[in-house]
Amino acid sequence: MTPSSAPRLPLRLRLLLHGGSVLVALFTFVYARLVCTFICSLSPPVLARTVILLALFHMVLRELLLRLLPSSTEQSTPARRAWQLSVLSWVLTGLLAVVLHATRYPTFPVASHLKFAVGYCLLGGGLLAQVEYLLFENALPSTPNLSLAAKLRERLGRRLIEGYVIFTTVPAGIMLLTLLRFIDELKGERQYVIEAAMLAIGFTGVALAAAIAYGRSLRRDSERLLEAVRRVGGGDFQSTVTTSRPDELSLVAAGINEMAGGLQLRERIREAFGRFVSPQVATEFIEKYARHGKSAVLGGSRRDVVVLFSDLRDFTRLSETLEPEVLIEVLNGYFQEMVAAIQRHGGMVDKFIGDAVLATFGLTGSQGDPAIAAVSAGVEMLRRLEAYNAKLAERGLHLRAGIGIHAGEAVAGYLGSTDRMEFTVIGHTVNVASRIEGQAREPLPPLLFSQEVARRLGDAFPVQEVGTVPLKGVAGEMSLLTVAGEARPVRAA
Repeated sequence: MTPSSAPRLPLRLRLLLHGGSVLVALFTFVYARLVCTFICSLSPPVLARTVILLALFHMVLRELLLRLLPSSTEQSTPARRAWQLSVLSWVLTGLLAVVLHATRYPTFPVASHLKFAVGYCLLGGGLLAQVEYLLFENALPSTPNLSLAAKLRERLGRRLIEGYVIFTTVPAGIMLLTLLRFIDELKGERQYVIEAAMLAIGFTGVALAAAIAYGRSLRRDSERLLEAVRRVGGGDFQSTVTTSRPDELSLVAAGINEMAGGLQLRERIREAFGRFVSPQVATEFIEKYARHGKSAVLGGSRRDVVVLFSDLRDFTRLSETLEPEVLIEVLNGYFQEMVAAIQRHGGMVDKFIGDAVLATFGLTGSQGDPAIAAVSAGVEMLRRLEAYNAKLAERGLHLRAGIGIHAGEAVAGYLGSTDRMEFTVIGHTVNVASRIEGQAREPLPPLLFSQEVARRLGDAFPVQEVGTVPLKGVAGEMSLLTVAGEARPVRAA
């Protein structure tokens, strides 16, 4: 992000930042007069002018840094970058205060000059900057395209340790500087400073150790949650996630587990649903209605499709001679082959009607020309039927089928009632395909299609006209064609 495109800070946030500058200036004025006898020799107006000058310098410097320098980098978010620039402004103001005071009062000891750095470097750049960090995070947008290093900088454990370090070391350091005043200026016992320093180091060390341990625990739990989210996003809904503490993160973990369970159930429903209807219909229904909690709407829309109708010949006689269990087994094996051929060429099985199969092409936006796909599927269905008959020969069975294909406009949608519905295609095109299938029997070949389908095929297949016949419900006679080389009927064994 370039400086010109840096986001402008809201007025309320800028006023809060300037208020922090005023607060540190007041602290520095009071602190310097309380802990330094040399500064106490100055009149309050003189010291006030110095402090006011530093506060104004800090306000202007921070505004310039935030406006002119890039508001984010590949290694930091806008909020962290603004926090870094704010800390830089506090430190530079503290250094200016030391240099300015040393230049104006060269006879004062070095410790007297450093009193100004306490307010701006420690209080401002240390404590107040942490509050500013939170303000920047609430006001500035986050950057999603960050490098891994930048993401690691923003981890909860790191932020926790940073806060512990600052909020323990800064107060301890200021207290020690105050005690040094009693030693150097009021001739106190140095033993008290040593004792206080040992206590400060001990308490700070324990606090930092606890922060590091807690930060690592928080990091491990966060990594578990992130890994669980990645797994769920990748489609793995089996594993669960737990945390080491019963806090808000455990509630997040429980929510992830519940979400994974819901997604797993939805996938199982989709899979089961897709076995009773076309998988494409199942997916469309879930995405359009179930996901958004909408009620399914009856009705449909006009679509240009290619319809394939297939039916077994002499099925009534076959059902009379076979036991029901054997008949179901034979039919399932037959449907297995037919459905595989249809889906391989991008078709959608609409329904099974007894021993018949109704399929559509071009309804789900599959690749390729629907007419070519439908005829290709029909040719493969016949070839698969020949292979399946070879398996049935040992039982003394031989199946024959007829396939009819027609192209045109049909209505595709949900048919039935609000309590029981199905997705299907209806219309004249479907009826014509069924009538053509009825003609696909001896002496005509088992694969027939209309002149409209032949027109759409172009040069994809060598076609052959096999006759002109009247069809029920169709005005006039219709020319029927087949694929050259497939024009032989499948004769009974």
